[in-house]
Amino acid sequence: MNVRYFINTANHVTAIDEEGVELPSPSALRDLLRRALTEIMRDEECQTGVDEFTAQAYDDVGRLVMSARASFSITDQ
Repeated sequence: MNVRYFINTANHVTAIDEEGVELPSPSALRDLLRRALTEIMRDEECQTGVDEFTAQAYDDVGRLVMSARASFSITDQ
């Protein structure tokens, strides 16, 4: 049985998911969060200079069920 999750993401701005996505398992949700953060890092880091990204998954009653955080850092030597 699929469960609908709403995935909110944040870098310097929070994006609220109002449509949601149906997924078959917590494993599929983990994969989705990983892909979402990877895409955000690739697409937006150079434009904004933000180096920390988050994603939070809520169920259909608004309960937080999973969260993910990724950071990226480059240091000149």
